[in-house]
Amino acid sequence: MYRLTPMLAVVALANMPSISFASSITNQPLHITVSGTRSLLSEEMSGKSVNVITHQQISASGAANIFEALRSSGAVQITQNYTGNSNDGVVSMRGFGENTSQNVLILVNGRPLNNPTLEAPDLSIISLNNVDRIEVLQGSAGVLYGQNAVGGVINIITRSIEGSNAQIQLSMGSYDTAKFSVGFDQRYDNGLGVRVNANRNTSHGYRDNSDTEYGRVNAGLSYRYNTGEIGISHQVIHDNQRLPGSLSDYQALTKPQATNTPNDFFNADVIVNEITLSQSASEHFSLNAELSQRDSNGKGYLYGSNSRQDTRVNSFTPRISAHLPTLHGDTILTTGYDYRGSDFQANNALGTTNSRQVSHALYAQVIHPISAQVFATFGARDTRIKDSNRVSNSDHSDSAFVKEFAINWRPKSNHQFFLRRDENVRFAAIEENGYTLPNISFLKPQKGTSWELGWKGRYQQTKLMLNLYRLELNNEILFDSAANGGWGANLNLDRSLRRGVILSVEHALMQNINIGGTYTYTDSELLAGSFKGNEVPFVAQHTLNLFVNYRFNQQWNLYLDGQYTGERYLAGDDANTLSKTDSIVLMNASLKWQHNHWTSQLTVNNLFNEKYDAYVGSSFGSAYHYPAPERNLLFNVGYSF
Repeated sequence: MYRLTPMLAVVALANMPSISFASSITNQPLHITVSGTRSLLSEEMSGKSVNVITHQQISASGAANIFEALRSSGAVQITQNYTGNSNDGVVSMRGFGENTSQNVLILVNGRPLNNPTLEAPDLSIISLNNVDRIEVLQGSAGVLYGQNAVGGVINIITRSIEGSNAQIQLSMGSYDTAKFSVGFDQRYDNGLGVRVNANRNTSHGYRDNSDTEYGRVNAGLSYRYNTGEIGISHQVIHDNQRLPGSLSDYQALTKPQATNTPNDFFNADVIVNEITLSQSASEHFSLNAELSQRDSNGKGYLYGSNSRQDTRVNSFTPRISAHLPTLHGDTILTTGYDYRGSDFQANNALGTTNSRQVSHALYAQVIHPISAQVFATFGARDTRIKDSNRVSNSDHSDSAFVKEFAINWRPKSNHQFFLRRDENVRFAAIEENGYTLPNISFLKPQKGTSWELGWKGRYQQTKLMLNLYRLELNNEILFDSAANGGWGANLNLDRSLRRGVILSVEHALMQNINIGGTYTYTDSELLAGSFKGNEVPFVAQHTLNLFVNYRFNQQWNLYLDGQYTGERYLAGDDANTLSKTDSIVLMNASLKWQHNHWTSQLTVNNLFNEKYDAYVGSSFGSAYHYPAPERNLLFNVGYSF
């Protein structure tokens, strides 16, 4: 069992990452966000719990990718993928285990990254250099975002093109890691904007057969005019990964860097094209739209045979926002249409898949000021979906209608209370419909109701947030390992329940020192099925994230963060019969120097060299392990002009 270190005890306060570390906390209005509303709106009106991870926080923490930035914020739980690659992982919110990738919606500038399969969203396609902020919406958002927005929504907002900027960065670190990136932005006087950036990363990895080679090139143009802006971007990604596989108990203990799959690999080529429009129609109305196509083609060697997997996702998301003057302020109307068409083909040791999934949705939300201190929110969404299995030549259509209501009360400028009721829906992924009970061809939609009760407060140099939630699901889509005569199958559970508490505090100890952290309690329970009354595997009841940021002067900055993850049942241990994993405590440190155009940064992950598993599961009563890297370093130097 791991124990809290003295350093963690010193900084054991809580975190609200929406504050820039360069400034102290005041009683000023809350930040502008878009995650909760799909339109620009002050957080004081949104009536939602939104954590904002700023560019300043990301830079100070020394995060090398989106997962590390999210991990240090404390807003979510991160589970590393089977590959053992630090660029891969799964984001968990509201107590979801192995099916979390389908219950947390991840967006880039409002464009969904979730796949029609059980494959987790690929966050490696996003360069941290282009990220302006990451907005983490806690809880269900089924009306505004629809499919997958069950446990929460993460919206990654990239920087707009402003002025003239160019930068070059070089990084070197443990396991022969080498990274190179270059970028250029230019906004001309005639309104034309140009962006070009490229990344190349290579590493031998912590384990044998865990080499990675990653390359990314992105080019974009935008044109800004008096009433709006239109943009187009093209992105090409090559992601080659060797796959070290899992280890037994004995192997993980004696030689955690070993591999049992020296020939396994998977190489993916991804192309992303996007067109965006932001148009002001009048003083009170605006139109925003995104049209995108993501094409991923992968091939490799898995499970003892050649494997191929191709995915294409097209999406179109236009919406109209209106700010209509009323007696106590603007009534805000957001209404739109969401389209997503997905094609998936796979050929591997598990069989052949050729499927298509198409969804259409109409939604509307109204935020109305009842008084200067009270805001009410109403909304509804209607979704229609069609699945086509080209192998069995069968089709299936389904629909769902969800609603929301929220009341937001701000009795004083530095206090805010809110109560939300939001309904959500999740339709089965293509792979889930392909492995059901013999008498079931297509699974029912998973539907749920989320209740959120929250409070936010500011006191001089302290900012606090308390959030209580209850999420009850009907027909939860889950893999039951005891079903189908012990062979397992995806099925619909009658009921399941998640409850929890999130407490965050940030305090400006001095003008140049900020400390804080986030504590999360999660109670996830199955209320039906073969494992009624059991906990959801691989979900920790207790997590604690802490940080201290110390700016010595204008040139030097030290950032320390720590994560505590409590014990939990092994992934796949639905019966809760095996021993739980040990709790984990990790510390990371980053020292940054900046002067004029130069920046250098030394980041040390797993500072105290803890031995732990990035992922550990069970199969037929035995555990399998994916050991995590030990202490590792990354040194970065950059020049901007």
